[in-house]
This record gives sequence, C-alpha cells and structure tokens, in this order.
Amino acid sequence: MESSSTSPIVFEVPRFIRLYEDGTVERLTDRGTVPPKSQDDNFDEEVASKDVVLDAQTGVFVRLYLPPLEAMDVKQKVPLLVYFHGGGFCVESAASPLYHSYLNKVAAEAKVICVSVEYRRAPEHRLPSAYDDCFGVLEWLDRQAMAVEGVSVDPWLASHAEFRKVFLGGDSAGATIVHQVGIRASERNWDGVCLQGAILVHPFFGGEERIECELGAGPQVEGFVKAVDGIWSISLPVGADRDHPFCNPDGPRSPALSTLVYPRTLIFVAEQDALKDRGILYYEALKKAGKDVELVVTEGENHVFHLLNPKSENEPLMMKSILDFMDSSDDH
Repeated sequence: MESSSTSPIVFEVPRFIRLYEDGTVERLTDRGTVPPKSQDDNFDEEVASKDVVLDAQTGVFVRLYLPPLEAMDVKQKVPLLVYFHGGGFCVESAASPLYHSYLNKVAAEAKVICVSVEYRRAPEHRLPSAYDDCFGVLEWLDRQAMAVEGVSVDPWLASHAEFRKVFLGGDSAGATIVHQVGIRASERNWDGVCLQGAILVHPFFGGEERIECELGAGPQVEGFVKAVDGIWSISLPVGADRDHPFCNPDGPRSPALSTLVYPRTLIFVAEQDALKDRGILYYEALKKAGKDVELVVTEGENHVFHLLNPKSENEPLMMKSILDFMDSSDDH
C-alpha cells in the first residue's frame, strides 16, 4: 500500500499502522468497506442489512442485520447482539468485508438482530472515544425501546427487537470495549434495555506488570510485545500507562468487576494467541469477583481465527458455543 504522504514516518507498528509527521495515518491492514445488503425492509429469504447514522458529526453509525423473516416467528421478537469490531482500536470497520460477512452469518444462524457499531478510531481519536461511542449505542437502543418522543424509531427494531434480551459481543479490542461498556452500564438503570450477557472473543487487555507470555525470549515474543505496547501507546490517553482502567480491567485503579451488570459472561481464548494469558487472567478475576463466567480454549488456533480462517474446523464449534450461550439465557 502506497502512502499519499511524503512526510517522515514518526511511528509504525509493522503490517498494522503507520503515522507520519504531517499527521497522516496509514492503516496497513485496510480491507476497504462493503455496502449493506439492502435497504428493503421486506426481505424474507436472506439476512438484510442497513446502516443507521447515529451522529453525523462524529461519523458513528450502526449496521443492522435482520435475520430472514420466514425463519422467525413473526409473532415473537428476537434478541439483539450489539457487536464491537476488533482492530486494536485503530483499524477495521463495521462495514469491512470481514465483519460484514461474519455478522451476516451470526444473524442467520443465531436468529438475532445484530447491531454492529462503527466507532471512532485511534490515533485520531484516542480512548475513551471508542468507549463513549459504543456506550452511546446502548443509550440509543434504550430510547428506541421506549419510543422516546422526538426520537426516530427504526422500523426493524420496532417490529422485531426484543429489547429485554440484549447481548454484548466483540473480538480483540472489541472485546475490551464489551468490558468497558459493561462497567459503564452499572451506572444506568434503563427502562427499555436489559443486558443478558457478554461474549468476549480473544480480548485485548494489558497491564504494566509483564506476565509469562510477555517475558519470553526470541524475536516472535519481542515483536509481539513491541507491537502491543505500540498500539496501546497511540490508543490510550496521552501519558497513561497500561494499568489505566481503559487497558487493565483488573488493575489497581480499575472499577470492581463485581459491578458488571450483565449476569453471564462467555470468554474465548485461542491456544496459540499471545493474548491468551490476559484473557485467562480476566476469566479468573471474574470468577474471584463471584461472576457467572465460562471460558472456552480453542486448541491449535491463533488470534481471531474465526474471522481470518472462517473455514477452520473450529469455527462451527465457536459459533455453537455462542448460540448455546444466547439460547440458554432463558434458563437464568
């Protein structure tokens, strides 16, 4: 990918992102975007999707995915999965082909309405911008549920959304956003929206104290640590360390995990993912806090394998775990 800037490079995470002295940001993994499937509200054979702009000034929007109506009992509304894409807070998009394809599949197989969030990205918009935008989507959904006067109510949501069954989901940095949104939700008592659970896939957490997977020798480990440190350095508020609550969910300055409002949590980690140990630490911290949490370890796979290698034999197993988790919410 050629850059449009001739200015000197001032920061780079190889194969990920590059910053130039003149302020230009070059996203080296940019996959482009794809349009939603259709704006037709009467689809009955395939998943339909459309974009709804929430804030024209910031560019925040959601891509809604409506499962095939013929597969739904039209007398019964379906759950919502609010999904936050990954990409180290810096790359990817709710409209990227990677996430468009994945959430089409989730909507079809889980029979849920997916609400995929396009949030502001670092380094142009450091944290908490992404957290603010994603939490704002829940506030918007609550207004949708209550049909607040003056609010434009989306017809798909009005007709088919079960607002009392809302799940949060995300991968990598998107899983980090799930946690942050869950913490913020503890300060709200919504009348329209009820959070039933959270799904964190290969979460991207950090901390000042190095853990075992970050202490190993060799170019692979050193490259991983340097890349992760670099991503946090351009994503966190200026001057923040990796024990900042935006990065370390169980750090010395972080809110108590017991305050998370959703009753159940499902965490996935991949055996070959260097972020695996951080995910396991999060699971153990939730258990210690008395939370109902399940951990799934996928053998032989790496970070976000389900997106990068959707034909993996482990992808259907992950999908089944997600579907079972959402289906079993009625039993809790």
